[in-house]
Amino acid sequence: MKPLFRRSLAAGFAVSVASCALIAGCEKTTTTTQTPSGTVTTTTISPSADASAVMGKVNASLQDAAHAVESSAAASQALTKAGNVIEDSAITAEVKTKLLTDSEIKGLSIEVDTHDGVVTLTGKVQKAAIADRAKSIAKDAHGVKSVDNRLTVDPAA
Repeated sequence: MKPLFRRSLAAGFAVSVASCALIAGCEKTTTTTQTPSGTVTTTTISPSADASAVMGKVNASLQDAAHAVESSAAASQALTKAGNVIEDSAITAEVKTKLLTDSEIKGLSIEVDTHDGVVTLTGKVQKAAIADRAKSIAKDAHGVKSVDNRLTVDPAA
């Protein structure tokens, strides 16, 4: 069972129990009044002080549960973002290492940046073939979604 479902189930159960307690803890008052047209009987049902206190506690518990669910969602989002940053850093490191160890490419002249799995290559290379090879190397790295090749050709590089 998923944790969120379990919490929802528990909250629903708590509301059911509290509702039963509220009904059981009601005070019933019957009043009989004589009017010119006859006798009128009025019955009033109101929650007892104990039942009201229980409902107050249930409401507080439900609010605490709602805050816990919200906090859990925020923590999950933060962990996802942290995981993405770590994954992007690993991709950048892998691409940079492969560029540095490639015999045809001067890896030091190529900047590598990764965001959400998209690798951006910037810098100057001596030939278009080197730019194409750098793009191919980046594309083959684990976790790369796409490559934005912004390398410029400069024979003097």
